[in-house]
Amino acid sequence: MKIGIDPEFFILDENSNPINAIRVLPGKSFNPLKKNGINFYHDNVLAEFNYQPVKSEIEFLEKTGESIRILRSIVHPYDISIQSFAEFNKHEMALPNAKEVGCNPDYDAYTLTQNDQPTQFFTKTNNRAAGGHFHIGGEKTDAVCHPFMKPIFVFMLDLFVGIPSVAMDHSVSSFRRRKVFGQAGSHRDKPYGLEYRVLSPFWLRSRSTASLMYKLIDFVFESMNDEFYKKFWNFYPDRLRSDKPATAFECYGYDHKAVVNAINDNDSEAAKRFCNFIMNFMPDHLVAALQQEINFRPDGDFYNYWI
Repeated sequence: MKIGIDPEFFILDENSNPINAIRVLPGKSFNPLKKNGINFYHDNVLAEFNYQPVKSEIEFLEKTGESIRILRSIVHPYDISIQSFAEFNKHEMALPNAKEVGCNPDYDAYTLTQNDQPTQFFTKTNNRAAGGHFHIGGEKTDAVCHPFMKPIFVFMLDLFVGIPSVAMDHSVSSFRRRKVFGQAGSHRDKPYGLEYRVLSPFWLRSRSTASLMYKLIDFVFESMNDEFYKKFWNFYPDRLRSDKPATAFECYGYDHKAVVNAINDNDSEAAKRFCNFIMNFMPDHLVAALQQEINFRPDGDFYNYWI
């Protein structure tokens, strides 16, 4: 498995008000500031970074921590925040990049249709939302690279990654974000695999939470290669050629509509009930880590967990 990320951050002034990231990161994704092989740039009014995909949890944690530390040094004396949603004042939104809608569309794995572009959110409001997306790749023989398996891969990510994320993060800002972005099934098909777009950057709250996210995604990756999904889903490939291709995927192992609702409503209690269900299929070490993170309450600045 190869993992890449491109998390977004709010830049805060000395009064904890968000400022337009273009003030400290003038470059865009196609012309970023490069430091230690990491790309730093603004996306609309948010700050963002990415780095080359990594193949191990150790590399993932080291590169992510390094990226956070460099980003904070770049924006100093301002600060970085992993909140999911914020409102900007009109002066910050007067800069031309604030109204850019440059994001490629994403898709709903459950309906196999394109999600609506939130154009008015960008052009008519001063609100913005931050994502903490994962890019998941593999070899040609891996399920994540098989075009028919990608929807089921996203279903399993929702169940084993999206649901735990809601159980861990039930902040008001995450609830507000989900009204616009990050709904269940949100993904982009990629030549190397897929981009899972459900998560906010909350998982950067600590090194241990990021570690759990990596482990959960790796669990789904390996389980999909072992056809673990057959415990929950039937697949009828002939239906893909019908006028209702989404019916090719039929869930019988759990209430997938309840999973979708739990994620879309950011319903932490429903998510915790589903966590009790999925723990029956996870190894003991992963169960213990998930239980620990559900009960974890960060103390102070998330940055302190990465230094």
